[in-house]
Amino acid sequence: MQPSHLALAGVLLAGGGLLLRDAGPSTSSNSPASSAPAAMPAPPPPLADGHYVLVVEGDRNGLKVTHASRKQDPWAGAPKGFTSNWRLVVLDAADRMLAEVPLDVSAFDTSPAAVGKPLRVEGCEVRDSRIGMLVNAPRFDAAASYRFERRDAGGDEPVVLGTYDAALVRRLAEDVR
Repeated sequence: MQPSHLALAGVLLAGGGLLLRDAGPSTSSNSPASSAPAAMPAPPPPLADGHYVLVVEGDRNGLKVTHASRKQDPWAGAPKGFTSNWRLVVLDAADRMLAEVPLDVSAFDTSPAAVGKPLRVEGCEVRDSRIGMLVNAPRFDAAASYRFERRDAGGDEPVVLGTYDAALVRRLAEDVR
């Protein structure tokens, strides 16, 4: 073996030894890291077990689930790049968010002045303040509630438009456990 190869091997071994020493547990009792327990990483979000197709009805002041159907197919997720001030939030029993689904209400007249007014026909476009749409929502065994929200311009907190117990959604979908 040539001396240059031996030198390279020595450098690599020394570097590897330093890496292993730095990655190993601390033996110093004065080290702050040794006295504090290691922080546990947050558990990964649960995986959706299929999805529900929800029939959602209402207006800008409130939305309700009137029917649900369980689908075994995987939830496709929120449409890429789509954002909305309206959303469906799926929460667990500790009110931790499991999923957030933006809602496309662009086909409806969601202005405050339109609530309760008859629909408007403008050319070939029909604008109604009454909302009726289908929403694909992920199905989680850990889901405790489904909450509809709207975020108004300049508002700090979202406006809650309705919260539905997951047991009700399962019943509507005949998804009996």
